Amino acid sequence: MKAARKTRSAKSEHPPKKKARNDDRPYLLLQAIENASDLISMTDLDQNVTFVNRAFLEAFGYSEQEVLGLPVRKVVSPDNPQFLHDELTKKLREGGSWKGEVICVRRDGTEFSLRFSVGPTRNEQGEVTGAFAIAQDVTAQKQAEEKLKQSEAQLRTLLNDAARLSELVEILQSCQSTDEAYRVAERALRTLLPTRSGCICVTSESRNIVEVVAKWGDELSTKLTFSPDDCWALRRGKIHIVDDAASPLLCAHIAGAPGSAFLCAPLAAQGETLGVFHLEALPSKNGSPSIESLAGKASAVAERISLALANLKLREALRRQSIRDPLTGLFNRRYMEETLERELSRAARKELSVALLMCDIDHFKRFNDTFGHQAGDVLLRALGDFLSQRTRGQDVACRYGGEEFVIILVESPLDAAIKRADIFREEVKHLSVQHAGQLLGTISLSIGVSAFPTHGKDAGNLLHAADSALYRAKAEGRDRVVLANA
Repeated sequence: MKAARKTRSAKSEHPPKKKARNDDRPYLLLQAIENASDLISMTDLDQNVTFVNRAFLEAFGYSEQEVLGLPVRKVVSPDNPQFLHDELTKKLREGGSWKGEVICVRRDGTEFSLRFSVGPTRNEQGEVTGAFAIAQDVTAQKQAEEKLKQSEAQLRTLLNDAARLSELVEILQSCQSTDEAYRVAERALRTLLPTRSGCICVTSESRNIVEVVAKWGDELSTKLTFSPDDCWALRRGKIHIVDDAASPLLCAHIAGAPGSAFLCAPLAAQGETLGVFHLEALPSKNGSPSIESLAGKASAVAERISLALANLKLREALRRQSIRDPLTGLFNRRYMEETLERELSRAARKELSVALLMCDIDHFKRFNDTFGHQAGDVLLRALGDFLSQRTRGQDVACRYGGEEFVIILVESPLDAAIKRADIFREEVKHLSVQHAGQLLGTISLSIGVSAFPTHGKDAGNLLHAADSALYRAKAEGRDRVVLANA
């Protein structure tokens, strides 16, 4: 009895394992296929659907009864001739396989991407009886890849724009004048910013006028000159965007209704407002960027242009101070001497003539004694303006010292120089100068004339010859032109 109990106890502790029968394997395999996360389908030789799993039905939104027996192409991608076309069918019948991605269409009409692996099915004799397909939904992956591509493209665009903007700033810093900088900016900004049109407007020295100095594109809406108060960006000191022609904050410098949305960004640097950067957007179609999306780039461009223009203006001011007489605005003596040396060297190489006029205001001391030194300064400024207006671009008029002035006439024969000197002498008599509401009287000039190479081959000899001729003009009674001795 004891032995029997022991045997039963051993049997209860270790029950025998049940062996899997071969008959269960097809059922287990079918269950695995039915519950797989991949989309699995089978077709016959005519590509009609014979089997689909649950994941397939859920992905496409059909019931099993709706797809069984239909051509797989009509179920999966009715408008895609790439999916299981005749050549692929032939390939599968010959025992080949195919892999690829297909844009498929759900029952509700929405599209999604599937990555297919397609191969032949065979019977026990090895004959091809149809095809099976396993597919994975790669829509999210494709969308992520597309977003990544877009991000990479945007990054490349940003880096490219940043490089082009840096290059523009570098070029602007290398310009010799603000006028040259305006021309460079006009060409560069035409392609740097995707806008219909735009312009750079600069505030005048008097601070009461804003003027367009560079423009690009078509149908620019802004006026070419306007008051600083006409622009909200200049009033507020920050970027101003208008996308509605009926906006009460429409800038007054816009002529009529704007053709599109626009923005104005103030140009400011080193505590000074230089002007305004104005952009007008492209029509809102064909993927054109909105004016709001351009605000960041426009602000960056405006900031860099402002710094470049401020530096150029400072350099121009310093250069002007170094070569200009502060009272008359004419070139100073040092610049005249440097220019004369350069022009004489050029004239010697090309066998040209250079003439020199040395002028002196007659009885200038009497003006000072009668009307005061401030009146004398007014007279000198008036004569400076007079000479500036009557000299050619290649000529150089300078204040030599006190009431004496020197004019370099480039490539001017001696007889032509004498005629021009006499014209100056006659015209200056008609100059009307007032100080404190009082006319200062008639002005006359004594002028000495010398020329290269007749009266000297270097600057010192030419200046001495013209000065001697001037001294003779004064000694002979003033108000005359005297030629230097050969």
